[in-house]
Amino acid sequence: IGDYAFQSCSSLTSIVIPNNVTSIADSAFESCSSLTSIVIPNSVTSIGNRAFYDCNKLKIIYYQGTEYEWWNNLTILSENESLNKATVYFYSESKPTESGNYWHYVDGIPTIW
Repeated sequence: IGDYAFQSCSSLTSIVIPNNVTSIADSAFESCSSLTSIVIPNSVTSIGNRAFYDCNKLKIIYYQGTEYEWWNNLTILSENESLNKATVYFYSESKPTESGNYWHYVDGIPTIW
């Protein structure tokens, strides 16, 4: 997703990033003031500077990978405080036996376990 692709799209409330996307460039979603949730596939390996800057309503990140992949395979550059403040949920097709932040799809809708 290119630089400034959706910058200041104030009517954007949720995003599902396609599975073939590998990077979210600088300021791609900057100042999307109504954005509350995003689905990020584990194919994404980098999130650019200010990609989610000033997305103050962003509360939920549905990551389609594991917690290990989130911390080790994904580079998040500076000024993405909105990502750091949001709760990250990790994909699990079946109900996890351990507690934690997990999600799955129910009729195509991201749903927290």
